[in-house]
Amino acid sequence: MSNGYIFEGNLNSSDNVTSLEETFLSDFDFNGLRRGDRIQVFSSGNQIDGNGTFIGVQDGFLIWADSSDNINTTSLDAISISRIAGTA
Repeated sequence: MSNGYIFEGNLNSSDNVTSLEETFLSDFDFNGLRRGDRIQVFSSGNQIDGNGTFIGVQDGFLIWADSSDNINTTSLDAISISRIAGTA
């Protein structure tokens, strides 16, 4: 059970999504998450690949680094994201 915040990951056509390059260069904010926040990613209630780091979103996908520093892209259609308490 997480002490962080839960964000349902569905983008609307009106959401402001930046290019991947802009995401890496700015303090991107997605529903209260900022680049560098420690996160947990869940699909169907099951945690995906341990804890990770939020990088941004692009074209309906969460971009994040897992605990092994691998860059992942995960569809926002069926996931929940929890910010790990104590990160800003």
